[in-house]
Amino acid sequence: MLRDMTSADWLEMLEIPEARIPEVMILRGTRNLRRQRDLHAERFDDVLEIGSPNGIFEDLFLARHGSLSVGYASVYGDSMASEVTHVFGVLGTKHVIQTGCCGGLQPGVQTGDLLIPGRAVSGEGAAQYYVTEQSSLRASAELVRPAASLVRSCWPYHTGVMFTTSALLAEGRTELESWRDAGYAAVDMETATTFAVAEHFNMNRVSISFVFDNPLLGETLVDTHDDGASRRQRGEDAMKDVVTRLLDYIAGAG
Repeated sequence: MLRDMTSADWLEMLEIPEARIPEVMILRGTRNLRRQRDLHAERFDDVLEIGSPNGIFEDLFLARHGSLSVGYASVYGDSMASEVTHVFGVLGTKHVIQTGCCGGLQPGVQTGDLLIPGRAVSGEGAAQYYVTEQSSLRASAELVRPAASLVRSCWPYHTGVMFTTSALLAEGRTELESWRDAGYAAVDMETATTFAVAEHFNMNRVSISFVFDNPLLGETLVDTHDDGASRRQRGEDAMKDVVTRLLDYIAGAG
C-alpha cells in the first residue's frame, strides 16, 4: 500500500538519484501550477525535472542553490500539499518551506504584507491523517526565527495564526468573521496540511506567504485595480527574496 512505500520505492518510482534527495523542499500554493514551476526553475541551478510514469506527480523539480540541494513543487490545496510533503518526508528531506498567498483576516493585515505564522489551524481534511492534535500545528522555531529576522527590516510582516481551509469559494462573510473573531491572522489552503505532514516526519517547517487581499476590508480576489496588483507583486517579490535568503541561512547553518 502507498503508506508502506519506502525511500527506495519512491526513488525508483520517481527516478531520483539518491544523491539528489533535497535538504529543503519548497512548496508553492497556486492554481497556476506550470507557470509557477517555470518561474521558480529560473531561480535555481542544475534543475532536474521530476515526474512519475503514471502522472501522479508533475510540476516538480530538484535543483541546487549554491551548495544546497533544493526541491520545488507547485501544489494546490491540502491533497497536493500532503502528497508532496509525504514523499519527501519519507525520502528524508530535513526542511519544508510552504509559500504562496493568503487572505488577510485582521484589520492590520494588508494586501502585500507577508505572513510567517507561528502556528496553523486545520480547517481542511488532510491533517487529521498525520497528527492527532490538529489545534497545535506549529512552525519550527529553527526556521521562523531567521525568516522573521530576514524580513523584519525590509517589509511589513505578521506572525499570527494561519487558518487553512480546503474550499476557497465557500468562504462567506459569516466564515471570514468567525475566523477573524477566533484571532486568526489569515486564511490559506496549504499551511496546516504541510505542517501536519512535516510534523509526522519530523521535518523542520515554516510558511512564508504574501497577503493577496483582505476580504473583510472590501477587497476580493476578483479585484483588478492597479494599486492592489502592484502591492501583491511587491509582496510576492519580497516573499521570494526572503525564501532565497532563508536558503542561504540554512546552507550556512548546515
